[in-house]
Amino acid sequence: MRLLSLLSPVPVAFALVATASPSLAKNAPIPPLPLAIAVAQEEDGRPVQTDAWIDAQIAEADRLFSECGVKLVKASRRSLPSRLARLETRKDRDALAAEMEKGRINVMVVASLRDVDDPRLFRMGVHWRPQSDLRKHYVIVAASALPSTLAHELGHFFGNGHSQVPNNVMSYDRTGAPVFFDATQQRKIRAFATIFLRSKELLPQPEPLPESPARL
Repeated sequence: MRLLSLLSPVPVAFALVATASPSLAKNAPIPPLPLAIAVAQEEDGRPVQTDAWIDAQIAEADRLFSECGVKLVKASRRSLPSRLARLETRKDRDALAAEMEKGRINVMVVASLRDVDDPRLFRMGVHWRPQSDLRKHYVIVAASALPSTLAHELGHFFGNGHSQVPNNVMSYDRTGAPVFFDATQQRKIRAFATIFLRSKELLPQPEPLPESPARL
């Protein structure tokens, strides 16, 4: 069967190295993890993508991460200035570090994302660490992204590299079959989620309280 390539590999700016202890692999419940969504605006003030498109990206990522025992929740949504809508250079990507919210997985939605290694190309997404502080990291998603792009970049955020297996979330090859994380990738996502929570890099998102019954 002929494979459809999503795009050529996205360079990973920094390899996050961590060795999870056996205790991190246990099936202890992981609280919901918060996504901070920042959407660039065009010069006329319009967002570069619609809320419905963004919610669909989040829903697909949450579906795939829920299979790992990790739930993703949109905790906030804010706008980015138009000067950050089209990212052409490493410096442009680095500038997004100033827009981060602490304790959350920061997702920046932009109009376009040029490949900084091959300027002839544009990327759909990237997991990025600013050169001024490699401890920080965030996900950038272009408005042209495919439905599983956010999930792919979050896979990098949680320590996974690329895969050569068709239809794996971390692969660039698709046959039209459902995409998936394999068991090893799922364990790594859970381990990194635990590491991020223990270090307080991520703060758990409280579950919404149930509504009180109406009183007569």
